[in-house]
Amino acid sequence: MKKSVIKNIVNDAYSFSLIAKIISVITGLVYSILFSRYLGAELRGTASIINNYSELIMLVLCFGVYQAYPYFKKKTGENKYTEYINLIFGMFLVYSGIVAAFILIVRPFVSVAVTAVLIPLLMGIKQLNYVVLIENPKLRNMAQIWLDLFDIVFLGALMIFTTANYFYCVLFLIVKQVVCFIIAVANLKIPLHKIRPTLKGIWPYVKYGFIPMLTVILMEVNYKVDVLMLDWFQISQAEIGVYSLGVMLAQKLWLIPDALKDILLSKLAGGKTESEVCKVTRISFWVTIICVIGMVFLGKPLIWLLFGPEYSDAYLIILVIMVGVLGMVFYKMIYSYNVVNGHKNINFVILGVSSLINVVLNAAVIPFLGIMGAGLASLISYTACGIAFLLYFCKKTNIPLKELVLLKKSDIKQIKKMLKK
Repeated sequence: MKKSVIKNIVNDAYSFSLIAKIISVITGLVYSILFSRYLGAELRGTASIINNYSELIMLVLCFGVYQAYPYFKKKTGENKYTEYINLIFGMFLVYSGIVAAFILIVRPFVSVAVTAVLIPLLMGIKQLNYVVLIENPKLRNMAQIWLDLFDIVFLGALMIFTTANYFYCVLFLIVKQVVCFIIAVANLKIPLHKIRPTLKGIWPYVKYGFIPMLTVILMEVNYKVDVLMLDWFQISQAEIGVYSLGVMLAQKLWLIPDALKDILLSKLAGGKTESEVCKVTRISFWVTIICVIGMVFLGKPLIWLLFGPEYSDAYLIILVIMVGVLGMVFYKMIYSYNVVNGHKNINFVILGVSSLINVVLNAAVIPFLGIMGAGLASLISYTACGIAFLLYFCKKTNIPLKELVLLKKSDIKQIKKMLKK
């Protein structure tokens, strides 16, 4: 590949993000294959439950501080980078101390202790990566590729030298997040001795971020409550493992929206307007439709080939959930627009209703349909969420619906340009 071509790709933020996301999805798929085959469905279900609990608790303890970053950056025009980093490290040290005291004094069950250890690590990773995403999205995308490669190498070593059991399952979960945290800190490009952990001055960001925090929690509830409720209704961990794989593969269809959303968020914080939202949404929607069609025809044989017959029922979960993924394209783009422009209340309301729908439906259908019921609940809540965001954006901006749904000639040219690169 010529140097000029590489330079063009790197300079085009959308193209670079898309390519990085494709590589990340490929490496992530390899990781998922190794992870699923090494642990088996039951241990995979155990890992999924621990991760979901720790991630939901972590979001509460973030207090929405990182969500306030793009808003204050755009509103004030000041360099908030160092200030935010110091606040995040202050929170990390406080939570690490609380977790250490909790484990030493209470001496909880291993699963609870592992969940507690993961919480401050996930909190630091989430907030540091978000700030890096706003300031340098290319760096964040490259870091994700390296992390995926590490996961593959680590899992490969475990498969060669060990036999899967509970100990190696939780060991992998902890080591994985420790490495993620180290890379997140390295991406800051700030010498450690210059970081001054503090909580002084955090209140304005907590005050602004409270509603966004609740919103993100509702968003994650929409993604994760199904696994937790399957556990509450005493569905076997093996079935939960199959279900979590199906959900993960269906959510891989978010490749395009996620890749473009990250750059859209950065560009909106830098001054881009509603027309950029419309363009990125249109392209994402139609490329996702193509991915859905491909998954319909290729999903079943790929699951058998890559993951083994133990996970064959995951295909039905994929078919159900991936329809809802189409609606979530609109959510991802318009949510970013609302965050940057301070429309935090509407995000909270829509995601609150969507999460409520998800919880109620899960409670109603899981006892009768098991993991398939959880999939149907996710389909309905995802679709309702996406449509609500779409209608709100059209009403708020007076932009016709077709501007977010129907491709234009310029969009096709943009797609061709990205593919050529």
